Amino acid sequence: MINKKSQGWGMDLIIAIGIFTMGLVAFYIYSINTPGESKENIETSSYEGKILANIILSEGSPENWNTTDVAKIGILSDDKINETKLKNFYSLATGAGYDDTKHKFEISYDYYFFLNENMTIEGTEIDGIGKPLVTRNNGYDDAKNLIKITRYTIYKNKPMTAYFYIWEE
Repeated sequence: MINKKSQGWGMDLIIAIGIFTMGLVAFYIYSINTPGESKENIETSSYEGKILANIILSEGSPENWNTTDVAKIGILSDDKINETKLKNFYSLATGAGYDDTKHKFEISYDYYFFLNENMTIEGTEIDGIGKPLVTRNNGYDDAKNLIKITRYTIYKNKPMTAYFYIWEE
């Protein structure tokens, strides 16, 4: 007499081993590819952050640009922050103009620029310039790959630390 129950159990074992093997292969492929993508994203955002910092801390183009003729947004003149250019940058980056500044900087990530002390634009203290509703202390809750870049500059004849935050949401 042949026991048919044991033959069915053998087939179940072969199917289970096949499914388990496919799961291991899928996990292995996923684990190999995921760290590379994260590293690439961080490298890209770091590169764009450095570009952003270098462009903002330049003289811009044309040299004495304004909000209508700006080709490249830079806030320095004679290696110091120029109050007029800072005001123009703030005007360009406020509200709906923020996306236009990202386009001018040729970056795809969100950004926020501030100094270690608040800036003054037309008698009003501002925390920083960049993504609306973000400050130096909040607004990064959903940020992925937040990059912080630090540079030194001169603002109102005092040495200042300039901070550039760049991230994706």
